[in-house]
Amino acid sequence: MSKTVSISEEEVKRWNLNMPDEMLEAVSNRFKLLSEPMRLKILRVLCENERTVQEIVNAVNASQANISKHLALMHDNGVVNRRKEGLKCYYRTADDSIIYACFLISKSVVENLQDRLSWVQKVNSNLNG
Repeated sequence: MSKTVSISEEEVKRWNLNMPDEMLEAVSNRFKLLSEPMRLKILRVLCENERTVQEIVNAVNASQANISKHLALMHDNGVVNRRKEGLKCYYRTADDSIIYACFLISKSVVENLQDRLSWVQKVNSNLNG
């Protein structure tokens, strides 16, 4: 992925103002789908390129039945695409925006943890100083 994505504050505000309530249900369902850590592990493996089910199983160290269950759910909800080639089934992300969203959330989590650590260190310094 070598694509640069930029979002302006104006676009975000338009999204907030124009999003119908029915669409919020669909957005909520997408977040629910992504709230499972195993599915995020699968996406992390797929963000580089498409993989076979066995390659995914090996990369995330889980059972084939478990991975297949998650992949089917992700496919049914438009998160991944699949193609069959002989006996093998290859999966890839259906929409790179999901990878970008995961990156943004991850970055936000790290920044929040850094802020909390800084606060704890400051409190600790004041208590011991």
